[in-house]
Amino acid sequence: MNQTCETTIVSDSDLQASNSENLEFATATDCGPRAYNDDAVAVYRATGSDRRYRGSLAAIADGVGSAEAGGAAARAAISGFISDYYSTPDSWSVKQAAARVLHALNGWLYRQSGGADEVQRGWLTTFSAVVLKGATAHLIHIGDSRIYRLREGKLECLTRDHSRALGPGRTFLSRALGMDAHIEVDYRREPLQAGDLFCVTTDGIHDFLPQAQFAEILSTHEMQAAQPLIAAALDNGSADNLSLALCQVNALESQGTDDLMLATGDLPFPPPLQPGNKIEGYEVLQELHSSSRSYLYLVRDMESQELRALKAPSENYSDDPAYIERFIAEEWTGRRLEHPAVVKVFPPRKDRKFLYHIMEYVDGQNLRQWMQLNPEPPLDQVRNLVQQLVSALRRLQRLEIVHGDLKPENIMVDSDGRLKLIDLGGANAAGLQELLRYQDSAPPGSKNYCAPEYFMGDAASHRSDIFSLGVIAYELLTGHYPYKERFGSSHYHLKSYANMRYRSAQQHRDDLPDWIDGALRRACAPDPKNRYPALSEFVHDLSTPNSRFINREKPPLMERNPLLFWQVVAALAILSHLLYFL
Repeated sequence: MNQTCETTIVSDSDLQASNSENLEFATATDCGPRAYNDDAVAVYRATGSDRRYRGSLAAIADGVGSAEAGGAAARAAISGFISDYYSTPDSWSVKQAAARVLHALNGWLYRQSGGADEVQRGWLTTFSAVVLKGATAHLIHIGDSRIYRLREGKLECLTRDHSRALGPGRTFLSRALGMDAHIEVDYRREPLQAGDLFCVTTDGIHDFLPQAQFAEILSTHEMQAAQPLIAAALDNGSADNLSLALCQVNALESQGTDDLMLATGDLPFPPPLQPGNKIEGYEVLQELHSSSRSYLYLVRDMESQELRALKAPSENYSDDPAYIERFIAEEWTGRRLEHPAVVKVFPPRKDRKFLYHIMEYVDGQNLRQWMQLNPEPPLDQVRNLVQQLVSALRRLQRLEIVHGDLKPENIMVDSDGRLKLIDLGGANAAGLQELLRYQDSAPPGSKNYCAPEYFMGDAASHRSDIFSLGVIAYELLTGHYPYKERFGSSHYHLKSYANMRYRSAQQHRDDLPDWIDGALRRACAPDPKNRYPALSEFVHDLSTPNSRFINREKPPLMERNPLLFWQVVAALAILSHLLYFL
């Protein structure tokens, strides 16, 4: 665990303040009547990309006084969290980044205690932090420290203590970092308002201040309230260390998502391009694809002579800020995905004059064309293609990105049979979504490949991509969709997962074993809770027979082969009529 970072960690009675146009911070800590201080408190004012993707924060930790290493645990938690949190990928959400870091910190603290069950031997500490990113406060909390918010004169505690009563006036911690090999951390989002004042405290302060007195001191002194709060708690009999961090929101951060977003958002769209046209060092060779939303051209870099693909927005959307934001976000996402099975997006050239992005050129055919040339391919060949897609999706999943638009047209196959995802226009990077001005509620992809939760208004997840992968695998094997084909408006709405009925792959290929059909059925389950939780499980079940699918009861004939079912029904009806007249 890396504990080296430039941060304000206060371990004595010093008061430190940090001011800026939008945010104001202050911290204070005091030993109180004790001879040592087991508290640690810090603020971190982020700049540049850290400010945009991770936000600024105030954090506090209270080492458990009955534990031998409580103070060391508190200091390690604060310094380790700040160092590691700001090293996480930009694409991660605050929740994901904080959870990953705290899980690692907890494991490190727990190991320092040798996995001790006795609290007295442990490296135990509470941890509470407020992260201010864009127009949102993200609260991360474990233990009995607290996060308060003063808004328009009203003081509200935004966390709950993880403690249990032992008797009158006695409690013990039920959750803390280092207490157990596995932790449960509270997370909460709160919209910010200008004028909000957050106060993060240890129990040496809030346990000795009635709510009314606490609110009065904060309202009266605001950013100068640290020492008055400590003094009041001491006067009320506090016998513990006393620490707090203050953060006042003077104005909301602008919602600009990135230097790229700011620099390119006002660029004009390039005009429709023709072979022979030149644009900022690229020569257009041919148009590869066009739609109502975008154009794709094969171009040559006039300096390196390398072939590239240039994607340009459609002039149909030149006055649509949500479309422009999503187009720029596609480049942002692509530049952070470096994987052999994902198309490479190149950094933009300096001082570009038009809005477009440059990608590697993939010479081959899309998977739709490949399927038309390879109907009913061997199972081993399908497994190979699925494994390549899984490799790409794992990369997205590690960066907390949901592709959202997996379909054969967005997958290229080169002459060596290697796959590459080529379109990230529907991708959802959690860290970027927290900053986008415009949230598109419409499903990002094609109706027959999009997971049903998109049409139910539910949140998408990596299981949404597993559904799309399952549909593609089903189609590769059978040439059909696993569900009734969906046509019509892009605003298609699904009322219930139960309305979707899976059609067995064995209807189309009777050579497919039950366990292959079972794997496809689970991958394509309408309800995401019933799908595979991990890509690796789907890959395994496509290669190794799963006894759950071998021994399962066969679905009714109506589901397995509806045509045969109705033929049998008709034949029986005719036979019954003949028998009646005989």
